[in-house]
Amino acid sequence: MILNPFPPPGALVQEALNVLAVVRSGDAELIAELGDLQALPRPWDPDTCTEPVLLGQQLWAWCEQVVTWINHEYMWRPAGMIPSCWPAHPHLARELPPLACQYLAAQDALDPAPLEEWHRYTLPCFLDRAGGRLGESSCRDGRHIDWPAASRYAAHTSPEALTWRQQQISGTIPGRPAGRRG
Repeated sequence: MILNPFPPPGALVQEALNVLAVVRSGDAELIAELGDLQALPRPWDPDTCTEPVLLGQQLWAWCEQVVTWINHEYMWRPAGMIPSCWPAHPHLARELPPLACQYLAAQDALDPAPLEEWHRYTLPCFLDRAGGRLGESSCRDGRHIDWPAASRYAAHTSPEALTWRQQQISGTIPGRPAGRRG
């Protein structure tokens, strides 16, 4: 076999995508039967795929298959591979579902332009962003390291830092008259 096929999503993910296709179709009667459209899961946004729990599990399992597929079909040099520790990197985990959904949609298109766009823009841009955010970390060599910015993030979210920012935003800095800046 010259090429491995793109992995299909699980049944619940496919069902969610099919329901969204109904919405895009514009069929008012079918759309009315769906209820609250804002509550529909959108597999490209993992935050919307929490109920049922199995939907989220299928989404992440599909992302794992997509990572394996991309690493096999598109990565020649090891440094460019999506690291196996991708679930520990929120920036990768947030971008993989839309990447997978876009390929699926492009694959189903009736002309080659969407698939060409995925190859020319979507995948390279994703890989560039992933590489830039990972930097020269050992994750790219298969040895995960914890988030280097964790201590700075902890300082940012500390109660003292939060209070200081709230005071700056509201203009109520202790020892300074309200409304005065600088």
